Amino acid sequence: MTTGEKRVRQRMGLALGMLGVLAIGSLGGAQTAATYGLKPGKPYDGTKLKFLICCLGAGQFAQLSKMTGEGSEFQKLTGITAQWENTPYEGLQQKILIEATTGSTYDVVAWVDSWGEAFKSQMLPLNDRIKADKINMKDYPSSYITASSDSAGNIVGMPLRGHPLVMFYRKDIFKELKLPVPKTWQDVVKTAQVIQQKKPGITGLSTMYGVTAGQNLFSWTSMLWGNGGDILDKGNHPVFNNAKGVQATQTYIDMLRKDKITNPAATTFGEPESSTELLQGRAAMWVGWWWYWARFSDPKAVSKDVLNNVGFAPAPGWAGGSTQNYALIWPIGIFKNSKKADAGWEFIKYVTNTEIQKRVAANRSIPAEADNTIVTFSGMNDAKVNAANGGIPKVGAQALRTARTLPQVKTWAEIQSVLEIGINQMATGAAVKSTLDRMARDVDAIQKRAGYYK
Repeated sequence: MTTGEKRVRQRMGLALGMLGVLAIGSLGGAQTAATYGLKPGKPYDGTKLKFLICCLGAGQFAQLSKMTGEGSEFQKLTGITAQWENTPYEGLQQKILIEATTGSTYDVVAWVDSWGEAFKSQMLPLNDRIKADKINMKDYPSSYITASSDSAGNIVGMPLRGHPLVMFYRKDIFKELKLPVPKTWQDVVKTAQVIQQKKPGITGLSTMYGVTAGQNLFSWTSMLWGNGGDILDKGNHPVFNNAKGVQATQTYIDMLRKDKITNPAATTFGEPESSTELLQGRAAMWVGWWWYWARFSDPKAVSKDVLNNVGFAPAPGWAGGSTQNYALIWPIGIFKNSKKADAGWEFIKYVTNTEIQKRVAANRSIPAEADNTIVTFSGMNDAKVNAANGGIPKVGAQALRTARTLPQVKTWAEIQSVLEIGINQMATGAAVKSTLDRMARDVDAIQKRAGYYK
């Protein structure tokens, strides 16, 4: 779950009730262990797992926690129960690091992809288990597998919760002005300018340049990668300040400072603030995570003129370049120090099974737990999943074919801080080239200190 998700869910005041247990329990009908590739005969009957995780307000996690606890389908099939730890998001990364190096409290853990390099060495390799259970890893986006693997190529986590970036837009405005949906960032600028000229009072594009858990990097990385640039090279040296990086960054900053197609207050915006511009009818386009679809289709969350008028498409690419947008994944794996690894693997197989994920993504019986998140291509292209979610899963699948995740380096937290602060400084007036050069020097020092090179 992203920081933006956590904040939005808190504001919405979501509550999880017993009604959800009844609704979810009725979805699957009579199933067997073989349905989900689980071992028959309950060889781990009575095992109680501890799962280190946060954010049970996320619809997917809320549903899955009910499906694997006491009296659940999972317990009836395996005899195993899982206790989901609801650690606050702000403390989860540190708690994982402590558990990975000194603890023996938890068996299974899920993490944000960019955190993983710091503790992947303490995670159990899953390759042999995946092979033995004939799990089709080609059904997952390659970016998800890369982020779930260690530097030696061992898969140490199964993709659990993932988000591609998509572009949300006002269908009614685009129809009225006979505008095509932009496919490149350059087209976004031109389209936004037309909208602002024809529809005074509406911002063409809502963006975010505030310093908020790296959220101002989402569109920037997409532009950088699309233009053929990168954050780090193969030797983990900073290269975002080369000619490609300067060009991409200048385009991103110009949207605010030169082209003026976004709210001037975007220098303080994160996900919640920037998405609200579209929710309340003040902006015509917004690029963000696909899980926001539930908000944009919620009559309690959007203004009347926006409800049923939000369309979506894969996030833009770069004119003359490529489309390599940022994708986020939460892998789920087993701590090496767990004494319940075999039972933990049964749990992981169940919660990541495509049939289970399809049930969760298609379940809208409790609006507060509705969640279009699904991580396999077969699940994203499933007819029932798409019918329940307005077709956005298929669009997410398109975006994920070429998507990337953030660099898998143990220094990412420090690097992210340098980057997001620099982006904000450029948005508020600092020169692009000189600021990027300073940022690159800072990242270079971080990488040398961490021993990536001398």
